[in-house]
Amino acid sequence: ALLNLRGARLAGRPADRAAAAARADLGGTGDPGAPRIAADDLPERLIPGGPPQRDPFAELAACVGIEPAKREVGALVAEAEAARLRREAGMTAAARPRHLVFAGGPGTGKTTVARILGRIYAERGLLSSGHLTEVERADLLGEYATESVLRVRRAVEQALGGVLLVRDAHALVSSGDPARGREVLDVLVATVQAHTDDLVVVLTGPEAELNGLLKAHSDLAAFFPRTVRFPGFTEDELVRVFAAKAADAGFALADGVLDRVRALLQAAPQGPGSANARTMVNLLDRAVALQGRRVLADGVVDETESLDEILLEDVPEAIARGREGVPGDPLAEIERLVGLDATKREVAALVAEARAGRLRMDAKIAPGSPARHMVFTGNPGTAKTTIARLVAAVYAQLGLLSSGHLVEVTRADLVAEFIGQTAPRVRAAVERALGGVLFVDEAYALADAGGDRRDFGHEAIAELLRLMEEHRGDLVVIVAGYKTEMERFVRANPGLESRFPKVLHFPDYSDDELVAIFEFMAAEDGFVLAPGTTDALRRLVTGHPRGDTFGNARFVRNLLEAAISRQARRITSVEGELPPAEAGTLRPEDLPDVPAAERNGGEGYGPYL
Repeated sequence: ALLNLRGARLAGRPADRAAAAARADLGGTGDPGAPRIAADDLPERLIPGGPPQRDPFAELAACVGIEPAKREVGALVAEAEAARLRREAGMTAAARPRHLVFAGGPGTGKTTVARILGRIYAERGLLSSGHLTEVERADLLGEYATESVLRVRRAVEQALGGVLLVRDAHALVSSGDPARGREVLDVLVATVQAHTDDLVVVLTGPEAELNGLLKAHSDLAAFFPRTVRFPGFTEDELVRVFAAKAADAGFALADGVLDRVRALLQAAPQGPGSANARTMVNLLDRAVALQGRRVLADGVVDETESLDEILLEDVPEAIARGREGVPGDPLAEIERLVGLDATKREVAALVAEARAGRLRMDAKIAPGSPARHMVFTGNPGTAKTTIARLVAAVYAQLGLLSSGHLVEVTRADLVAEFIGQTAPRVRAAVERALGGVLFVDEAYALADAGGDRRDFGHEAIAELLRLMEEHRGDLVVIVAGYKTEMERFVRANPGLESRFPKVLHFPDYSDDELVAIFEFMAAEDGFVLAPGTTDALRRLVTGHPRGDTFGNARFVRNLLEAAISRQARRITSVEGELPPAEAGTLRPEDLPDVPAAERNGGEGYGPYL
């Protein structure tokens, strides 16, 4: 019944508008009879809002912002039409290839403009259909070289008569197997050469990465001589995008909604690509979802509730889902960790600084954004990774990061074996971490090449520093490792010392803390400790030698795993019926003399605390 009521109300709108149009027509004739609704009286859309643009030039002009791109498109159309007129006049002057590079961040209108450009070219007779075909790396790169050739040819055949848009074209050679990506580019160039008259190819992606791609492949650059740049949106433009998208979807905005959107933009993490048109579309989708929940909360849609109006209370509390989606209370999780008193005080100070910065922003006091990148020093198993993960969640809840996730990498993930492959690896890691924390474990290994000039660790550091500055509004980088090695690593590069102003040291756990960690881990796994087990555990921990490679909480995890294994052998060897409680009880005899991982000299397994 509820759905029928909503459908009836939706159907009533076009009926009212059609009747009004028919009455207007009748009024002009002086006929006093009942109006008759004709096809011309029906509205163009079921939901009110801006009608779809039929003129691609008008649609382009209606796009918010991207003024440089609009001017470039006008010039492109004029140039292409002039080339066509010259050909028709019998002139033999060679025209430049019309394939394009669209450079800009995500959500800056590249796909929209490519679609409009195809329609414009089709209207002017420059393309036969003007449709848009979108592909990316996964669509073009096959498991084998022959499969890649077939995939590229298939994509070109589908796009013939229109525009082939290759999203993030730089990813073809910057991730996975670059050699196979180069093969795809070679096949693409060769295939496009055979269809110069009825196809336009557009490569899209960030400007720096696309410039690197074209510089490294001169034959590719020859076919893509023109770059159209798509700048990021200003705050005013993003507010206009939200309003325009809402109008297109048929929603009216109540007083204060746009002011609320502007406030969310001001409070969001700042930096390149931190907010774009896609962000506004997602924000509108979430507002519509919240509006639907509000209207349908009582199961009745009465006359006082509007299905096509977004109220202030429907606007989400944050630009991104990250802050709303961070589970639990990360600050409470930090306090729950055993020991780490000095580290907890440092984290509390970081949180206080972040909150004070938010208060200053609300008070229109805008000091420079502080660098939040950090150095974590300490031996293995001292909770560095856990604290990094919780700090990411705290920053997300405070609105300083848009998602609050953690990406862990080591030297092997960042440094390649051949020239030209390291920087793309670093960029890929940073892109995965945007909105959260990039945690570089054993970061000193990036600079520890043993004097080998062929090592590319220094290139990884340089690229990481550049990207840290570029994305400082929505990225925190934490480098971690042994204390002495990390001090030497930071001093080795002046850029590192200035960009990592905060150093948090994680000391080894005391014997009492290690015992408490064992008890906590055992309880988490559902075990209880029989009388005497804690004393035996304490003697084992106290007598174990310490050193730089001591595993701390990892040592305890290995100890617990070994105890559980020994307990399993004990309870399964008992003859007769075993008391149910015994299956979840650890006794002194279950404790090993030394965890297996320690005897074998390995680091063991299990999570860090």
